[in-house]
Amino acid sequence: MKRNDRRTVIKRMGAAAGLLPLVAGGAARAQGEAADGGIGPDTVYELRTYHLNPGTEPKILDRFRTRETAIFKRCGMQPVAYWTAVDGAALLPGGGGTLIYILRHRSREAATASWAKFGADPEWVALQAETEKDGKFVVTLEHTFMKLTDFSPQV
Repeated sequence: MKRNDRRTVIKRMGAAAGLLPLVAGGAARAQGEAADGGIGPDTVYELRTYHLNPGTEPKILDRFRTRETAIFKRCGMQPVAYWTAVDGAALLPGGGGTLIYILRHRSREAATASWAKFGADPEWVALQAETEKDGKFVVTLEHTFMKLTDFSPQV
């Protein structure tokens, strides 16, 4: 093999090696989707909006960041994204902020089962009692179950 040929082979190997994380990442995502039931015809998304008591937004964000999201996952719910409202109708006058998030469930029935499991989870019960000992975080809760349209990106 000529010297130039070796360089070409090494360059090609380098390019292929650069693709390995992308391929491995796709496989890992596929395995993760398979483990939680994946996205299928029965998949539903749950939009949840929490209107908060004054002063509680930093506390609830910390709770979600550090422990609550892990409990969701253990109970079969797949977090999609979390937001805080910065303006608009989502903010209640004189309120303490708004947390909005979306969970993915294998089906509407799976959502009901996951929420029942979550509500009875000893870690969740203790966490809520510990973090809300001085008062509830949520004033009002709104939630809506949704299905993706046929033209939606998969989330």
